Amino acid sequence: MLTCLGRNDNIDTVHEGLLRLATWRLTSLTGGKRPEQLMLNIDGLPIEVHGHQGGSAFHGHVGARIYEYVGRLRSHSGLQKLAAPYLKRPPDRTPEQPREWCHGLESQAGSWPTPRRVVLVVQELPDDLLLHAFFLVTNLGKFDWPPEKVLALYRKRGSAEAHMGEVKSALDVHLSSTDRGVCASTIQDVMARNEVSLLLSLYAYQVLPGLRRLLESRTP
Repeated sequence: MLTCLGRNDNIDTVHEGLLRLATWRLTSLTGGKRPEQLMLNIDGLPIEVHGHQGGSAFHGHVGARIYEYVGRLRSHSGLQKLAAPYLKRPPDRTPEQPREWCHGLESQAGSWPTPRRVVLVVQELPDDLLLHAFFLVTNLGKFDWPPEKVLALYRKRGSAEAHMGEVKSALDVHLSSTDRGVCASTIQDVMARNEVSLLLSLYAYQVLPGLRRLLESRTP
């Protein structure tokens, strides 16, 4: 079955069916309205594009038209020194609820030819003596994307990664990376079967939340 569905004349139908199913599930969560925005979590940026796709723009740092991105930076001594002036507790009392501040900065790592925009996120938790901090790097424009909005976008990416983790843990997806045991298989055949296997798992992932919501709605 995997080999049959992986053929060129069938795989497009499998893709289209999954897209329709995902659209149905998303619209069912919003009372039948299509979502105005979708979050795509793409690793390995920057990815050069060769047109004027939405969300892409020319980026001077890499000298190419790429998608806008935001990601988290690992802390190091240079970043810690940059954050030091902002890691002082306010003079008021320790709050009962967590507090958070965002600061727009610039930093240049050793491998970066020019400085990049960095957002410092400082968090204050009621039971902790010290402030917590982490950094985000992005090429989003300062005018349209203030630091707080960049952080909100990054947290949406976190939600996307949580969904991917849910797929892996709930469906236990396994892909074959070898053609052993299958007669007359090429690498392309193996890749096609892997693609179909993953797509069928995503079909199941789209259906299961719908069934769960249906059961919850019918359970007193």
